[in-house]
Amino acid sequence: MSNNNTTTLSPELVNLLQGEKIVSLVTMDAETKKPNLTIVSWLVAHEGGKVIKFALGHKGTSVTNIQANPEITLGVIGAGSCYSIRGNASISEIIEKTMKYRVVTVEVEEVEDIIFYGGQITSEPEYVKTYNEELAKKLDAEVYEMLKQ
Repeated sequence: MSNNNTTTLSPELVNLLQGEKIVSLVTMDAETKKPNLTIVSWLVAHEGGKVIKFALGHKGTSVTNIQANPEITLGVIGAGSCYSIRGNASISEIIEKTMKYRVVTVEVEEVEDIIFYGGQITSEPEYVKTYNEELAKKLDAEVYEMLKQ
């Protein structure tokens, strides 16, 4: 391991990863065995920096991929840099609320600062939800209650 690798999230990253962030999720495709990239935003890092939980739709490709190979990578832009977070993921049973979800629990194994030499992030990516505002609030409240457990 080089000096910029750790086995836990820093307190700054834990604080950053409390939801409403654009985080890349890389899984291995269950059929082709090639990398698969998607984006998650319902994501919460837990105190201590060893566990991250995020929510997925119950039938998503990422669910199938993680069930076949639990090794995942999360890509995070924020806290002044870019990070690769590798870990081992487990998937919950289907949780039925307003939608059907699965909660993914990631045991953090390696955190690496991957920004290029001399680079520093000066602003984080932002987004807006383009669907019904009341529904968005309801879904967010449900999901974050599940993820913070």
